[in-house]
Amino acid sequence: SDREIVLTRTFDAPRKLVWEAVTRPEHVRQWYGCSAFTITTCEIDLRVGGSYRYTMRTLEGVDHTMTGIYHEIVAPERVVHTERYETTGFTSPDAMVTMTLTEQDSRTRLQTVVLHPNKESRDGHLNSGMENGAGETFDRLAALLATMS
Repeated sequence: SDREIVLTRTFDAPRKLVWEAVTRPEHVRQWYGCSAFTITTCEIDLRVGGSYRYTMRTLEGVDHTMTGIYHEIVAPERVVHTERYETTGFTSPDAMVTMTLTEQDSRTRLQTVVLHPNKESRDGHLNSGMENGAGETFDRLAALLATMS
């Protein structure tokens, strides 16, 4: 729709393993964001009403922070949470994010639907370079999953 962004990737790993990789801070800090960024904060309070905070720092020292509140958690298949992006001089409006994990033949399809409050917010997100960043992030997640057992 004119308010949504849908990201989908299938990983060569069972759903339980993907769930662990996307919900535990010790794993998230290894794959989240672009490789040029350093994760300086990775906090996850995975419960309804709990929050998360990821801060990535560029080589130039600029922080990019993602925060949100968990609204629904159905392990290991679904998480619904808000998402807010903050950096120097800019804070996005909250978006609602629904991530679902579907397993078939020991492979897991991860789909994330980002619902923005309006078309302008969605367009700003799309025009931020997020498509390349999301691709790199998913590549890094795939590499981490290949090392997990």
